[in-house]
Amino acid sequence: MSKNNHFGEKQLSIFMRNFNQHISNLLSTSLISSVAVLWIASPILAQRVTVSEGISLRKDDYYQILGRYDNQYLITTDNEYSLELSALDQKMRVLWTKELELDKRRTQMIGIIPQVQSFVVLYQFHRKGDYILKAHRYDSNGLLVDSVSLSTYQQSFYTPDSRMEISEDKTKALVYQIEKQAWVDIQCIDLTNLSNLWTARVAIDAFAFFKEFRTLIVDNQGGMHLVMEKDNRRSRMDDHSLELIEYGPGMVSPITRQISLRDLLSRQIHFTYDNRHKRLTGVGLEADVNRSRSNGYFYFYISEKELDSFKLIKQPFPDIVLARMGDEAAVNAKGLEDLDILKVMLREDGGVVILIEESRKYERNTAGQNFQYGPGGGRFTVDYYYEDLYITSMGEDASLDWHAVLPKKQYSQDDDGLFSSCYVMTAPDQLRLIYNDEIAYENTVSAYQIDWQGEVVRNSLLSTDYQKLKIIFREAIQTGIYELLVPSERSNKLKIVRIEF
Repeated sequence: MSKNNHFGEKQLSIFMRNFNQHISNLLSTSLISSVAVLWIASPILAQRVTVSEGISLRKDDYYQILGRYDNQYLITTDNEYSLELSALDQKMRVLWTKELELDKRRTQMIGIIPQVQSFVVLYQFHRKGDYILKAHRYDSNGLLVDSVSLSTYQQSFYTPDSRMEISEDKTKALVYQIEKQAWVDIQCIDLTNLSNLWTARVAIDAFAFFKEFRTLIVDNQGGMHLVMEKDNRRSRMDDHSLELIEYGPGMVSPITRQISLRDLLSRQIHFTYDNRHKRLTGVGLEADVNRSRSNGYFYFYISEKELDSFKLIKQPFPDIVLARMGDEAAVNAKGLEDLDILKVMLREDGGVVILIEESRKYERNTAGQNFQYGPGGGRFTVDYYYEDLYITSMGEDASLDWHAVLPKKQYSQDDDGLFSSCYVMTAPDQLRLIYNDEIAYENTVSAYQIDWQGEVVRNSLLSTDYQKLKIIFREAIQTGIYELLVPSERSNKLKIVRIEF
């Protein structure tokens, strides 16, 4: 890619907290058999690509890569009947597989959390009218080293819909349920000691909650941050606000704060907790009159130490960005349609790197078909478009260090956009945005490589011709500083593609 897509000179660095631990414990999907190896090189970038043999999958199978433990990868496969653990060697060959024993009475998985030398399984099961929340810890050989019953939902006439959020360092978990549409029951679990840190009940208005709920985050200390967005309508912009409910260790009761977003209409807000600076960061797209159109982006900080602190920074899209991602109408309207925030990365200096993607879908009826009838008498079809990317690096003081438009065009049909978008791979010296050039059986995989000065280079990584691959980059997992695992699904066959830079 030519340098005319790069705007700016200044350098930045991404906040690389606990990077090695984070990489070794990331999650993904796979089951492996034999492999094929490809070598691809270019004057700028060289990589090794390893492809596993196809494995047949059933519709009710869920699979997850726990990470790299010493010289092997651990993978779990579960369904409603069993949970299995497999170990793979460096050549992606299965070393062993064993079934992990859980309580057999209507067991339901809540989540599997990888840690440095072990992993924790959180699940619930039914016993004599009660539902029990339980945790198992296994070592890297699949041996059970700890088992704890954490709580009991007594005489429950229905299965609790338990959901889970994990802290950045994977030492804390929030498990919560919405009860009787009147309150949210929340408990914070210390995953290091397998113990309850605290429990809380937050009263809600069910109708408003499902409409206004934005996120529930747990920080590395076990603090909860529940965010609601209220009155995000043009007719109520004067009352537009955030409601932030916080609770954590040592607190007597939850603290509720109202944060005014007066005169701001948002299309979307993405929340991240900054554990280094002890504050909640929000990044959003500012909407125009039409909520599908964005005329810029904004971000803000809400500090833990200063309860009344709030800093909102707005940035309109520059004309050069409007022209490259839109057309003359977009330039005249000072806005772009169908944008979504794909990823937010925190900088060490308190700034942010924001990745925005243009995506949309069209629903239509195709006449002349005799199945899957829609209202118009034809087949109901959904077209998915995932197109240009916009990346920008902003300082805490609202300075624009650099930004770039990264052209991309992906089209697919009736697949929920599964094979579209991209994966953001981070390293101490650069970012890589890796994606399928086309959503097709014969395809080229490409990457934008961006250094910390904002210089951009585009490379072709591999071709899927004759490889029987259909790669899902939105499900990719980074297992090393320069190593990526990504699944491929085609004709009910799963393959794992490992890319080493």
